[in-house]
Amino acid sequence: MKIFEKVLLFLLIIICIAIVFLYFEDKAQKEKEAKEQALIEERKKIELVLEKKRKVYLNESEKLFSGYFYDEAIQKLKEDPQIINYTISEKINEYTIAKNNLVKYEGKVEHIFFHSLILYPEYLFPDLKKPDDGYNAGFIYKSEINKILPELLTRGYVLYDITKLFKKNDFGIMEMQDIYLPEGKKPLILSVDDPSYHYGIGFAKRLVIDNNNNKLTGEVIIPEGNIILSEDSDVELVIEKFIENYPGFSYKGARGTIATTGFNGIFGYDLKTEFSKQSAKEVVDKLKEMGWSFASHSYTHNRKRFFSNGSKISNIEYDTKKWKEEIEPIVGKTNIFIAPFGYLLKGQALEVILNNGFDIYGTVGIKAKTLVNDRYVLMSRNEIGGYALRMYKEEMNNRFFNLDEVIDLYRPPLK
Repeated sequence: MKIFEKVLLFLLIIICIAIVFLYFEDKAQKEKEAKEQALIEERKKIELVLEKKRKVYLNESEKLFSGYFYDEAIQKLKEDPQIINYTISEKINEYTIAKNNLVKYEGKVEHIFFHSLILYPEYLFPDLKKPDDGYNAGFIYKSEINKILPELLTRGYVLYDITKLFKKNDFGIMEMQDIYLPEGKKPLILSVDDPSYHYGIGFAKRLVIDNNNNKLTGEVIIPEGNIILSEDSDVELVIEKFIENYPGFSYKGARGTIATTGFNGIFGYDLKTEFSKQSAKEVVDKLKEMGWSFASHSYTHNRKRFFSNGSKISNIEYDTKKWKEEIEPIVGKTNIFIAPFGYLLKGQALEVILNNGFDIYGTVGIKAKTLVNDRYVLMSRNEIGGYALRMYKEEMNNRFFNLDEVIDLYRPPLK
């Protein structure tokens, strides 16, 4: 073989080797790039999953934070270390600062209460020129409470749990607990009296649990006679809907206290059968789950023989025993007694109430008054009804809401 041919063969071999080398190098490079791209895509997928997770955690923590659950909101964001980034860290810092900036509330604690809502005033009061002191005096319209709640929120009020406000210390002495809220916020105790639902057309007929969504709803007899379901048929449901939209209106899940009687059942259940009792208890349990507490409002709600100057101790004993036997098994034990008509029992009659475990005693009065005794506390409640709307304009305007913006024009005068 000539030298030229050998050189040519050598070059061909070198070229082939180079081609093979380049091929495998290119293949390796592509495989490397593919792996890197796959890694990038995998990281993107992981980040996408983490980002979705962050949004869920941020939403949940924001709901907690909006309801003043500061520690729980912070803990929620720290629950999964993988989601922590700059945004999460900033939120944790924001919540921590908000918690540290809470201030001790030093003012008076207001307590307002409602009766069941008037749903169809035009049915109850067909003649607006005819004065009325019945439902018109003690009850509020649904249209009015829907205007009251935003005004209370605007004025800084926050629903607060009365059972968290008053507690006995280790020595059995009643004490009012310190309240810490964001600056500008004010605690508000709320109660609802006598939800027996015996009022008839124009009011809620019964509270029931909707099987479709497991939510509480109300049966209402409309003026035409038909029964409909309504998600805002009474105070508890209206407030629940309001808090869903404005969670800052409730401090740590607080709602209010429902003061139950027994002479006409509760929530539209007569309690005469086991089925009626069980149905009422299911409603009570759902309300407790929502954040409501319960109180005794006496069994009879009778002024003449029970809660007046002529009250006999034996009658108070009978009434209290009757409530504890028939209503306590439905609503559970409670230490709250909401006196009928705000009547303050004294002497041995008061001892009957205290000896039966009631150490938070609610009265009625236009002024916010709280008297903490060693054994019990007295707290006045401000009724929000037609009488207050007509007679206490200055008090309502100064403390709770702009009355002219709230009162429904379809209201007859008081007698």
